[in-house]
Amino acid sequence: MRNHEEQRSYHHGDLRNALIRAGLELLAEGGAAALDLRKVARKAGVSHAAPYRHFADKQALIAAINEEGYYRLVERMRAARAQEPNDDIFAQLLAIALAYIHFAIENPWLMREMFSGLTVERESYPDLYEASKQVFKQYVEVITRGQQQGSIIQGEVGGLAGVLWSLLHGVAMLIIENQMSPYVEGPEKIEHMALLSVQTLYRGMGGR
Repeated sequence: MRNHEEQRSYHHGDLRNALIRAGLELLAEGGAAALDLRKVARKAGVSHAAPYRHFADKQALIAAINEEGYYRLVERMRAARAQEPNDDIFAQLLAIALAYIHFAIENPWLMREMFSGLTVERESYPDLYEASKQVFKQYVEVITRGQQQGSIIQGEVGGLAGVLWSLLHGVAMLIIENQMSPYVEGPEKIEHMALLSVQTLYRGMGGR
């Protein structure tokens, strides 16, 4: 018989996902400081002991939340790219930029936690580390295709992808930290900033 504190019934494997979802909600409400296993359990409607079936401590939970965040970001980027022709590198880059920036705006606390490096070390959690690499892979794929068709300069792909990521991440973080006002006040200005960023970078990396 289940503990009387268990208010919801989860099939095998569902509990972990329910706890991650609860953690994401708490993170959105108040950042990593609002997270602890008891609060997550309460949010998910399960006993205080339930989270320990899947997470040894708060850091393990946050690692799982960050992993979910990376995969959500990757899916957002892939979906945006899928709307544009594969051989239109500028359109692909702009799609990635808009997806990345809008994800940050919609999930500011998650974005901060994913990239802070203060709570967990990605290398200590192999699944989290692999998830973070999938974001970088999106940049590498576009840069590689651009080099193959001659629209992006030749050079070390990882380095160029790093430059692209640095630019987009900088813009996204400055926006959510309220450091780019009045240039990004409203959806149209945000899209213009994304376009300006990609245009400026593309002119510098253009192979023609």
